[in-house]
Amino acid sequence: MKNRVEVERVLEQAIRNSEAYKDVGKLADYIPELANVEPDNFGIALVDVDGEIIVKGDDEIVFSIQSISKVIDLIMALEDVGREEVFSKVGMEPTEYKFNSIRPISDKAANPLINAGAISTCSLIRGSSTQEKFDRVIEKIGSLSNSEDVRFLEHIFLSEMETTDINRSISYYLKSIGIIDNDAEEVLELYVRNCSIGLNVKQLAHIAAVLANGGRSLDGKEQLVDKEVVKITLALMAACGMYEESGQYLVEVGFPSKSGVGGAIIGIVPGKCGICTYSPRLDRSGNSVRGLKVLEEISKTLNLNIFI
Repeated sequence: MKNRVEVERVLEQAIRNSEAYKDVGKLADYIPELANVEPDNFGIALVDVDGEIIVKGDDEIVFSIQSISKVIDLIMALEDVGREEVFSKVGMEPTEYKFNSIRPISDKAANPLINAGAISTCSLIRGSSTQEKFDRVIEKIGSLSNSEDVRFLEHIFLSEMETTDINRSISYYLKSIGIIDNDAEEVLELYVRNCSIGLNVKQLAHIAAVLANGGRSLDGKEQLVDKEVVKITLALMAACGMYEESGQYLVEVGFPSKSGVGGAIIGIVPGKCGICTYSPRLDRSGNSVRGLKVLEEISKTLNLNIFI
């Protein structure tokens, strides 16, 4: 990492400046267990494509990745059934509607990074049972994060399954129009299980760094994700990864990212680094308020915007 001292200084300054927003936003209290997290938690990790890491704040806290799992769902669906099959089930276009809306669905969901789209891609992940499919997801995340400590947060899963009526209706609707071929409840369970995976900012930043490295492991020894799959995934993250704020985010921050209502945001700067922020207070779109401010500042200060 070039100018490590300067990068650390920039991160520290961005964190200080973001403290003005630490009380802004609200927790994702529609999932009861997410209403119980400490709202002032904050952490950030930056991992460059050579594997060097900088961490600040609460870097050991494990939280549910929530919609960041949609990135893994998409990668695995593309690997398992291929591009043509995936995009026969789900579109590639941004949407103005909320992430859990059924309104973008006509013949298929608008894109893989809203709930309807991710439920669709989950239905394409191969395995003889929900458990086998989920085990494969855990294994994939372990490989991408270079970690053997990938957790399943069962209390989050159970809490979410009790309150996931909208997602359940989406799953059954997708089944009714022929997008989902498998049992709607089984697909829903896999989707929620994936959202309930627990990681910390270091693990997520490592995943982001692998994608920034074209899908290659940071030691250069193994191609963990095919380059074509990485290309598709990053393009869709850039266009759709921050929900209905994706366009504004791309202008202000300028690199592919994905948020989750657990409070994390991952960002990928191709050829350079992966970043993860964690702060659980959210804006109206479900994106971390403080995380957005930090990423905007460090992007501008370190010239990480991929369009300039």
